[in-house]
Amino acid sequence: MLTYIDMYPDQAQYKSGQAGSIIVELETQEDRVLELVVEFYKLEKQVAEETFEISLEKGLRKIARIPLFTEDTEWAGYGVKATVFYDKFAVSTAYTSYDIADHWSRAPRYGFLSDFRKEESEELRDVESMNKFHLNVIQFYDWMYRHDDLVPHQDEFLDPMGRMMSYKVVREKLAALHDKGMAALAYGAVYASLKDFLQARPEWGLYNRQGEPFQLIDLFYIMDITPGSPWTDHIVEQFRQAVKVGFDGIHMDQYGFPKKGIRRVEGREELVDLAECYPALIDRTSAAVKEIKAEAGVIFNNVGNYPISKTASSDQEALYIEVWPPIVRLRELKGLIDNARSLDKDKPIILSAYLPSFYPKAGHDKEWAENGALLTMASIFASGGYHLLLGEDNGMLTMPYYPDYAVMRPEFVVEVRRYYDFIVRFGTLIHNPQLEDVSYTYTAGVNTEITFEGRVPFAPNGDIGSVWTIIKRMQGYHILQLINLVGLEDDYWEHGKKKRPEPQDGVVCTLLIEQPIECIFTASPDDHNQEVCFLDYEIVPHGQGLAARFTLPSLEVWSMVVVKLSE
Repeated sequence: MLTYIDMYPDQAQYKSGQAGSIIVELETQEDRVLELVVEFYKLEKQVAEETFEISLEKGLRKIARIPLFTEDTEWAGYGVKATVFYDKFAVSTAYTSYDIADHWSRAPRYGFLSDFRKEESEELRDVESMNKFHLNVIQFYDWMYRHDDLVPHQDEFLDPMGRMMSYKVVREKLAALHDKGMAALAYGAVYASLKDFLQARPEWGLYNRQGEPFQLIDLFYIMDITPGSPWTDHIVEQFRQAVKVGFDGIHMDQYGFPKKGIRRVEGREELVDLAECYPALIDRTSAAVKEIKAEAGVIFNNVGNYPISKTASSDQEALYIEVWPPIVRLRELKGLIDNARSLDKDKPIILSAYLPSFYPKAGHDKEWAENGALLTMASIFASGGYHLLLGEDNGMLTMPYYPDYAVMRPEFVVEVRRYYDFIVRFGTLIHNPQLEDVSYTYTAGVNTEITFEGRVPFAPNGDIGSVWTIIKRMQGYHILQLINLVGLEDDYWEHGKKKRPEPQDGVVCTLLIEQPIECIFTASPDDHNQEVCFLDYEIVPHGQGLAARFTLPSLEVWSMVVVKLSE
């Protein structure tokens, strides 16, 4: 009878006290009057319920707008379940999530736009798509006239890569994102000029020991970013102008090289260590854009993790790392996140981890690519990071030149939406800056605080053939993130996988009780029903006192177990 149901919030994120709606799309094969019951959850607890009567005409899609449950909060996530009843029988169910935050940097679900051709004018499917993934901050990649002259001077222009672009479309996308509660960051390479710009100002450039200017693909030339240099004054003013025309901040890019270069000052040469220059440039840019718009911010690209030890303490909204070899294994993604967290525990961490397995011209099997993608996303999210991957119209990044993105199959879009629904609803448990990682001290080896009994090894090492245990705790909670690596041919995060991990069931967990337990529950983005499952447990003797013993439901790719302690 019911042929279609979908549900999503009308914005990617909400401010405290802001009104909003959950949009429910329904379609039936016959004229029907249905009852719609909408339940709202905060973590595991139901906090509200509303019932509506919906009249539907055969074959016509009906859109119902359900008012949000809202409350005053700095940051909280909510799950929504909508059940359609006909004649008192449930005929369909849909799920979604939303969050409330005082600023997008509380939970930067980073996305991208890269297509600003005039044909895109008034075409906003990309914005609708990103909204359904709850992407709340969007990078406008290669939106500008030139790298050394950002804001276009006319509507249509040719960009440095030879693409005919429309500044009108850029402005349309900006307005559309703002209507959806999304922030927009303007891409800007911190030291890149075109060749003619450097030729007119050779003393502004950066050179190698042979006296040649540093450059990328003979198109982008590296400029001197020492504090107070003419180029620094120039590029910071360009960033200010971008925020003046409507952007909410700057994505500050670099290329990972050179790490050192020669500047020319009044006829003499000086060695420049760029890692020492970036922090001052980040801070200056942040201050400059905040003068234009108080809510504005910046994100700096630590290419291959360079030089995050220098930049982590700078004034930026997140710690962003573009991942390159030799970081090739799933567990090494967690290593990047853990290291960044040790440098600044309060800033969220974003990994830009491109998936070349989806590159359209490579011709890979799409299911192979999708199997690998879920493991990469699970590894990043469960480790407490965010992932720059999605954007455009169901697009997925495959390489650092964003226009070479791939479009996901509709079937895979459904799965990826579940993963993003999951990190929105449970974000305060997954991405909370107060979380302490005890993976290597609470489980496996000589550690008996948390033990697992199953057919395969359970360990924090992230080895193939095991269940990867990421164990964290904070006030009132123990949180167990379990990633299934059983049956995989390799653990390379860029690779696809021939098949999904072998499902695990009947796993028994014993957890040392440090204080009384309020409840134990589990949830997984692999669960089509997106339900919280409360687990029964028994209290058993433990060598260090008492423990809770419980059995986990089946583990497919990624499951989370939450032990909530009594206050």
